[in-house]
Order: sequence, then structure tokens, then C-alpha cells
Amino acid sequence: MDERRTGRKLARIAEGIQSRQSRESDRRYTQIANSDQFISAQFFREVKSEYDHVEALKRAWLERHDGMSLDQVLPGTEFVNEGGACYLVKTVQRASLRIISRPIAKEYLLSDLKLLHGIRGATEIALKRSGYTSIDTLIEHARFGAQARRFIEIVDALDTAEIIEWIGKRFSKSHLLALHASAFHAPDELLFVDIETLGLYLSPIIVIGLAKLVDEAFTVYQYVLRNLKEEPAALTAFFSHIDERSALVTFNGRIFDVPYLEQRLAYYQIQGDLQRPHFDVLHFARRRWRGTIPDCRLATLQEYLLGTSEGDIPSAFVPEFYETYLQTQNVGPLLAIVEHNRKDLVALARIFSKVCEG
Repeated sequence: MDERRTGRKLARIAEGIQSRQSRESDRRYTQIANSDQFISAQFFREVKSEYDHVEALKRAWLERHDGMSLDQVLPGTEFVNEGGACYLVKTVQRASLRIISRPIAKEYLLSDLKLLHGIRGATEIALKRSGYTSIDTLIEHARFGAQARRFIEIVDALDTAEIIEWIGKRFSKSHLLALHASAFHAPDELLFVDIETLGLYLSPIIVIGLAKLVDEAFTVYQYVLRNLKEEPAALTAFFSHIDERSALVTFNGRIFDVPYLEQRLAYYQIQGDLQRPHFDVLHFARRRWRGTIPDCRLATLQEYLLGTSEGDIPSAFVPEFYETYLQTQNVGPLLAIVEHNRKDLVALARIFSKVCEG
């Protein structure tokens, strides 16, 4: 009975995936048709061109890998844990990760008197004119001394979570001050995370990718679902990389990746704490490059800052590629998804480095 219910559920998911692109096209068409800038022929050509391009990519992946096994085209190992089994793909490449130096970060944080409650622009100007040039010069101040001492204690303790929380109360957790808190983590404590999903609410995660700097090499770990039953193993494996000093680096992860992971953990009743220091590069990128490039989507940042990524599949088509893999058992579309995820992780790290350069 459970297997029949599972089969029916997966069938519904498959049907949803198959109709996803047409529903999205209909929504976009209706939205633009009702606007003052509607140009039907142009919009149709753009949608058709994108779809034709992706379909051509998919056919190429299918033809190139017809009859091949997963381990032939994607060297990896079966990873087994208490959650079951999944497929682990591990790649290593030489890379540098630029982060803000701790002395610079500490000086930058302590120089902003507005981090203390009761100090705004005019008050800060007046205090600095009186010789209070940084928070550490306020430790004996009658009004602000207690706050100053507490904030310095948090900074000296390298308590990144508390620093970000403090900044969030005065500004926002996406403020550049929060980015400087990343300096209080060693490079190998920064975990770059990106997931690929079936794209539907409450649907499975199909690839969990994470990367970190290990011995001056950028190591990418990708936990891949060969079938949907392998999701618990991938979730459990992901948490084996997290310890008390880990900090997450994502792109729009506050809105998407982390809540999605938390929901899937709850679904399987797997214990895992993702409430830890989190640096969402999307928000820092917006502050840095808004107005200088068309938008701050990851694909756009890759194009303008890192160079184009030829042959990559758009994120919106990942569910369709995975469904094709499930239907045909041709590993080509799955390989395309894994490559897409790996490129996004490497791009995330490189963009984070550029943000940290200032």
C-alpha cells in the first residue's frame, strides 16, 4: 500500500514537472499581455527561442550519453549512512578564496558608532568631534559605555552569530557590516551551499552541493539522488560537513536553500541545525553592483563578472531534465544538472571573493 501511494505521489510530481514550463509561459504571457509594453510577437520569439535552445541542449546530452552508465560519465562513489545510500561526486580544483582580513574587519566594525543603540547620524558626528572616534573609545562613556564594552566582548570572542544579530537590529543582516563578520571565520569554516530541486513546493531535493577550501584547494561535494528514495541519505550526508564553527555562504539562501533544506529535514524527521552564521551573497551583490549591471541574478553576475557559461542549462529547466533522466534512465540530463550545480558553487565562491575585495 505504501509503495502504491508513493508511486501515485511520484506520478503527480512528474505530471507537475511536465506541465511546469507551459504553466510558467502562460503566466508570463498573461502578465506581459496585460501590461502597456506588450509586444506579442517579440515575446513569443523570446520564449520559443529559449525553449528551443534548452531542448537542443537536452537532446545533445541524451545523444552523447546514450547507453552509458552513471559511473562511466560521472566518477563518484556510493555514499551510505543511516539515511540510506546516495551518489557522492567529489571534485577538487586549485582556487583562491579572498576574504576580508580580521584586523580590517574589526576596525571597520568598531568605527561605526551607529551600532550602539541611541546613536544615529547627528549623534555620531557630535561624538566623533568630541574625540570618540570608534566604539572602543566609548567604553568609559557614561551613556554608551556598557553597550560599547559588550559589543567589543562579542567581537573579541569572534562570535559571528551575535555580531550579525547585533548588526541586524541596528541596520540589516545584509548590511556590508555583516559581510565583515565573515572575516572571523577561517576560510575552511565557510561552507558554500547550493541545492537543485524538482521545483515544486514540498518536492524532493535532487542534488545537494557544498564546497569549501581544503588545503588551498576548492573541494566540491555533491550528493546526487539516483532516484527519489535517496533524499534522506543526501540530507544526512550534508550535515556531516557542519560543525559548531561552520558558516553558510549561499546565493538567495535565506529565502530558498535554507528554508527548503529545513522543510525536507522536518519531512523525514532528521535532526539538523541550520541556524548559524549565514552570508547571503545575493544581498551583498545588490549593494555592490545594483545599477551597474542589468540585474543581480546569479547567471547575470556570472556573465558580467566571470564570463559566460556556455552550454549550461537554465535553473528553471533543472526539474524537466531530472524528469527526463527518470523516464529514460539516460544519465545525460542528470550529468547536466550536476555540472550546472558545480558551476554555480564555483561561481558563488568567486563572486563572494569579489564582494570581499570591496
